[in-house]
Amino acid sequence: MRWKWLIKAASALCLWTAAQASLAETFEVGFYNYPPMMIEDGRRGIYQDILDELAELTGDRFDVQYLPYPRIGLLFEDGQLDIEPGVYPGWTQGRATPGLFSAPFGKVVDVLVFAPDKAFPVREPEDLRGKSVGMVRGYAYPELAPLIESGQLDRRNGLNEQQLLSMLARSRFDQIIVNKAVAQYNLMAIPEYKRLQIGDVISSYDVSMRVHPRHAAWLERLDEAIMQLKQQGVIDRIYARYGVHL
Repeated sequence: MRWKWLIKAASALCLWTAAQASLAETFEVGFYNYPPMMIEDGRRGIYQDILDELAELTGDRFDVQYLPYPRIGLLFEDGQLDIEPGVYPGWTQGRATPGLFSAPFGKVVDVLVFAPDKAFPVREPEDLRGKSVGMVRGYAYPELAPLIESGQLDRRNGLNEQQLLSMLARSRFDQIIVNKAVAQYNLMAIPEYKRLQIGDVISSYDVSMRVHPRHAAWLERLDEAIMQLKQQGVIDRIYARYGVHL
């Protein structure tokens, strides 16, 4: 009798596993090298770790491709990519295929970072009046636009956040604006940056998985998995693994 029960249990497990596998899907995901969110060297990072956890919960497979950033939007529009992670819905308004959005799983937070002994409180944009601030070329900062356009804030552009942090550490700037996660990760990883000081928040956006509309029926399963990871503290622990606390 015991053997018959074990055989039945094993058969039921096999049937359940087969049913789960039949529901599983494969999604093409667009990444670009942007540590600590997406780290091409070793194919790791915050977003990769989150996708790995989602795969465990949903049974789905996420096929990650590292691409130049401009190509991700083009391939998504063309239907060759299914998912772009870390997107705020307002950023895709006006595009031919804005996409559908999962429940938020994280934030993109822009902060001031100061050279050693140069920090001061910035509670509102006017606190930066008369200052020179390093910013990433091509990035928009709506909160600061009136000051920049009127010449009351001197915008100094850098190629990317890594260049800005390097210049800040060498006192080429007194203050810059960068992604908080990028700043925290680099301050943890690079000894020369230890004395840089992270200041006040300039902007903060909840970000989600941008999903191609043809996968609308999958969103509910994705949302349930994201909420479970958030409730269990898994996503916070993934961010902390890279020195990030938002």
